[in-house]
Amino acid sequence: MIGGLLGGVWMLKLGINRALWLFGVVQVLSILGFARLASFGHFAHVGPAELSRPALVIGFEALGVGLGTAAFVAYIARTTHPAYTATQFALFTSPAAVPRTLANAATGYLVDGLGWNGFFLLCTVLALPGMALLLKVAPWRDADRTSATVRQA
Repeated sequence: MIGGLLGGVWMLKLGINRALWLFGVVQVLSILGFARLASFGHFAHVGPAELSRPALVIGFEALGVGLGTAAFVAYIARTTHPAYTATQFALFTSPAAVPRTLANAATGYLVDGLGWNGFFLLCTVLALPGMALLLKVAPWRDADRTSATVRQA
């Protein structure tokens, strides 16, 4: 929830397009945090230092999800027509759940074959096309227009 609140505040300063870029980078880095965590392997002794690593990675990932969700919802809201907002919002957000729903069934097999480190590196690679798509749908240089649009709403 903190990520969502911070994302909303930061988005007012950054604009929606720049927020999508920056918050997307945070999400990609959070995946790499899990890959780094997996590279440590199993711990023979679990003390405060070992417990702090997953806590930091999970906390950073939760922050990234909150930030990214705030930017994604703002982007979708900006693209909907006021007369059809509810229908378009539902149609635009539904495809975002499809990969998560379909991939859940196969992730156990992927982890079994790749290991946790390889799995998280694959997830990082799979996030890059979405980041590249921002070049088309949310160019960095259009941030001033989107920032003004958010302030007017």
